[in-house]
Amino acid sequence: MKNLLSIALTAFFALSVQAQGTTLEQQQEEDTTIVVAAYFCKNDTMTFHRMQGKEKINGNDTTLVHQIDEEFMIVVTDSTDKGYKMELTPLSCEVRGKEEGYEGRMASLMWDEIKNLRCRFSTDEWGTVQHIENWREIRDALKKGYASAFDHLYAELPGLDSIMPRKLFENMLILGCSTEDGVKGQYDELEQLFGLHGTEFSMNPVDVDDVSESGFPSHTTVQAFYTKPADEYDFDGDYMVQTTTETTLSADDVSSLATSTMGAFFSGEMGDSITKYMNEALKTEKGGLKVSNKAQFCFFYNGWPKLVQEVKETSLGDTFKRVEYDAIEWTRRHWGVFSFPEEEEEKGI
Repeated sequence: MKNLLSIALTAFFALSVQAQGTTLEQQQEEDTTIVVAAYFCKNDTMTFHRMQGKEKINGNDTTLVHQIDEEFMIVVTDSTDKGYKMELTPLSCEVRGKEEGYEGRMASLMWDEIKNLRCRFSTDEWGTVQHIENWREIRDALKKGYASAFDHLYAELPGLDSIMPRKLFENMLILGCSTEDGVKGQYDELEQLFGLHGTEFSMNPVDVDDVSESGFPSHTTVQAFYTKPADEYDFDGDYMVQTTTETTLSADDVSSLATSTMGAFFSGEMGDSITKYMNEALKTEKGGLKVSNKAQFCFFYNGWPKLVQEVKETSLGDTFKRVEYDAIEWTRRHWGVFSFPEEEEEKGI
């Protein structure tokens, strides 16, 4: 069984170079584009392992903020010419660093509340997620879960309310899951796995100058290519999409953004202290803030995701760097019209 824990951040760049070097030359001559499309069958089953976390880097010191390891299963419950009905079932969750901050603790507490909750969703014929069928059930469960998690969180950290008022924080989270789109946003793994489905990509590098979600200029490079099988689990026709986005904010932009953000999430001396620290740092760091986001999306020939990983680096000169990583990799599979006897014996499927 493939092990996601073997993926290091440095391997991300090594894999990118290797994958480009192993492009199928004969297909590259025939094709100029790749379309991410789903060719799923009823009862297809995929199990995924997700690892996401944050690290802070100050000089030569690297500190783990938190890391969350999850396992979940996706099953195709129906397949028609108009699309697919699917179900996501959470299987396990382990949080490292939950003792150090509220983010890890919140993730651990929420898992206890929603670990038995299944998400039923539908896609179009390409595999793009369209609807969360039981979004009202999930909404109600999330609201109840947030209330219970906050009870525990603010009891364990009595000083938290003076820094981050519970009512404000809780209301923001509840508001975020009060609609179907909001609930869909809670399942960001669905966007990572199926967000590219239905999209056509050039096999030549495409450079795009655009505006980021936060409203700042960004530059993105996108490329798609076929990959040669690396082991017995891969197939001819498997493919990959790579994206790299670079965004730079001036010192004034960072100062304005930090002030508004701290004011929204933190109150009192904590918010003032953080804002003051940011402004002091910006006086010496004339280059502003740089955000680099590198991602790759690897698919089997039939459109099932095999590996999705993203590394986001946020740096403020030499003063501060934060690395956020998020990777989802398949661990077990059972496809309705295909047979993998060796895998079934090994993986117990």
